[in-house]
Amino acid sequence: MRHALAIAVLVLSGVLLLLGLGQRTFLAGPAEISFPVDTQSEAAFAVIDGTEFAKLPGQANVVVRGADAFVATAMTRDADAWLAPYPHAELTVDQRQQRLLTALIPGAIAESPAAGSEAPVDEAEGAGLDPRGSDLWLDSRFIDGVGSSNETETLRVPVAIAVDQSVLIATNGTDPIPSELSLVWVQDRSTPWAGPLLAVGGLLALVGAVLYLLAIDHDRRGLGPRRGRRGPLQGVRNAFARPGARSRSATPSTGTGGTAEPRGEQMSTTGSKRQDLASTTTPRRVRALRHVRRAVPVLGIAVALGLTGCSAEYWPQVGPQPTEETPTAQPSSIAPVPVTEAQLHRIVEQISAAANQGDDDLDAAALDERFVEDALAQRTANYTIRSSVPEYAVVPPRITDDELDYALVQSTESWPRTAFITVASTSGETDADAAADGTADGSADAAPAEADGEAAEEGSGTEEQTSPSLALTLTQQSPHENFEVSRVIALRGGISMPQAAPAKDGTALLSNDIETLVLPPAQVGEAYAALLQNGADAPEADLFDLESDALLENYGMARAEAAQQQSDDKGQTMQYSATARQGDAPVVALSTGAGGALVATTVIDEQIVDAAGGRFKPQAQGAITALSGLEGEQERLVQQVAHQMLFFVPSKSEDAKIELLGVTSELVEVTN
Repeated sequence: MRHALAIAVLVLSGVLLLLGLGQRTFLAGPAEISFPVDTQSEAAFAVIDGTEFAKLPGQANVVVRGADAFVATAMTRDADAWLAPYPHAELTVDQRQQRLLTALIPGAIAESPAAGSEAPVDEAEGAGLDPRGSDLWLDSRFIDGVGSSNETETLRVPVAIAVDQSVLIATNGTDPIPSELSLVWVQDRSTPWAGPLLAVGGLLALVGAVLYLLAIDHDRRGLGPRRGRRGPLQGVRNAFARPGARSRSATPSTGTGGTAEPRGEQMSTTGSKRQDLASTTTPRRVRALRHVRRAVPVLGIAVALGLTGCSAEYWPQVGPQPTEETPTAQPSSIAPVPVTEAQLHRIVEQISAAANQGDDDLDAAALDERFVEDALAQRTANYTIRSSVPEYAVVPPRITDDELDYALVQSTESWPRTAFITVASTSGETDADAAADGTADGSADAAPAEADGEAAEEGSGTEEQTSPSLALTLTQQSPHENFEVSRVIALRGGISMPQAAPAKDGTALLSNDIETLVLPPAQVGEAYAALLQNGADAPEADLFDLESDALLENYGMARAEAAQQQSDDKGQTMQYSATARQGDAPVVALSTGAGGALVATTVIDEQIVDAAGGRFKPQAQGAITALSGLEGEQERLVQQVAHQMLFFVPSKSEDAKIELLGVTSELVEVTN
């Protein structure tokens, strides 16, 4: 019975050990499940819907091999809008045949430029734009094939997307998609029962060995002499006893005189010899058994340490499990926010890089991809002047990628899309003094405005004071265009921005004729232009908070009157005047979500100097010559200063006035 129990325990331990090892070897499933694409399509793009990746368990990966391979993730609505003009392949997962099936989708032709999807398309070859660098992508990876032979390079992109997201696969927009394309699902290789099975199996093996040893001891205990042998495992020790110790010869021994000793004395002598022999051999056996007993716990400890050396995937995880955050689809009833925080940060980085390159090289071409309208006109004019007049004092603050906490993003699925971002800046020049109003001889030279608005007027020369926070208005006109900066506005020092909803919650782009505000957005610039032209006594002044508005004191009618007074004091006959109007660039009005709106607009301030038939004439030189090409005396000079402005317009329900939050002023044009 003892042998049967020991053998049963050993057999059970062997089964458990075999199952534990099998969990990691022959019983484990495949490490990856791979579905290759089955396509001979010449389309330049392929798209996989997010629902396809959920058809199989495991971490999905897109594996593409070939030169210029490109993989991007995007919201499905954005991917569809970007692909709309182009023929493309739509890939689906066929679980039965374990492959990717292809359906060719013909490209749609844009109905009109206003649709925002018109792009150069070669329908026959399926060629289109290079997808690299689009702001629509949540993430993108690609192999740069410029100057290298990398047809054998492999691009492997892990994919964890929601069902309302998709994956775009392409090359450079003109070549067909790579033929070596597959989806791979990495399977979970954790075996939480392998560790317990190996541990229990090892423990039972140790118990079975002990039971078997005890069974042997029981069978052997009756063999061999018992006298003089005590302690554990006597039967086992008897099995290892020397044969000479079990039987002795009974040959009589003689003394020194040659006479035989009596039998009683012989037996006495023999017994004492046996006891002496036992007393000499027993310690050696005891020491050997002690070594065996010491080896057993050491063996157990070694097995335990070997098991604890297994990785965590061998053991069940106790306690709350970390969950991987998977993007979730947005409710269809809520207008989605078209860009994430990561996308917004990437956009700001690229805008900062383009602006800083242009600032360093005084090259407006560096701005072409990210700047438009008034923002581009401001820096282009400034670069033109500073290239010819290095001492020109007006230097725009440098745009950094250090985002501040205030941002608004329009919630929409269509285009155009609008965003409002605030960033920090650094001083474009350590000593950005304001330009002189004019020269002693009555010339109209020098820029009439600081590039960084009132912050330059209020600063004391330190970088923290002369480098204001900047507000950027961004617009994406179509899926095939990136967000572009239309205005760069220096925020006034000491102001508090109005409360607004977080960027991730989105906001609404308001109509320019909305009537719920103190003044419709389309009329804000016109009203302020009337103030510049007619002064603070104009009827429109009642709409604005002018308590700390220094712009009216330095531009428009106030500037023309100051210049006229200087001219009259010198006995000159030139006539100074000012007109103002709202610029042609679209007005942008974004709801703050807490009542009121941010309104960004541009006011063109024209400073006019007329000779009025007298002998004193305005002089075209310096910055004016650099910007206009005019030289020497002119009968008339008209300097156009563009004021990019940001207002907070409260709602009618609030007892508040329109507040000027920031302004950037720049001489942008001179005519005669």
